[in-house]
Amino acid sequence: MHLVFPASDEAVRCALASVMHVLGALEVDALTLGAAEIVLGEVANNIVKHAYATITDGTITLFCRKEEDYVYFELSDHGSPLPGLKLPAKQDHDLSAELNALPEGGFGWGLIRDMTHTLSYRRSGERNLLRFSIRAQDG
Repeated sequence: MHLVFPASDEAVRCALASVMHVLGALEVDALTLGAAEIVLGEVANNIVKHAYATITDGTITLFCRKEEDYVYFELSDHGSPLPGLKLPAKQDHDLSAELNALPEGGFGWGLIRDMTHTLSYRRSGERNLLRFSIRAQDG
């Protein structure tokens, strides 16, 4: 599957729906579909919110393929690079704190790291390239 879509909240929702439809047609199991939707949503929303924070007409390119026991994804954009040109570290949070003292943000990369089998990022010229795979739960 290959999609190119505008870097906007609405376009991300439509792209996610398309990917879930195609993966469902390929008989990807429900747990893997759920993980893919969460990870893709986090990654694509980060691109919209951070990579294109000061750019109004950016696009996101998404490739997806199912191969044996894995689903592979590649997302690219021409937005700002990740800080330090590397993936953010997973942050641990004290979730036993009072509700109003809980941190805001910082959970997304932890989810992404926990739910992917492989995860890589690189900057190539003016382009960000993020690749990850998710192992099928029934594989």
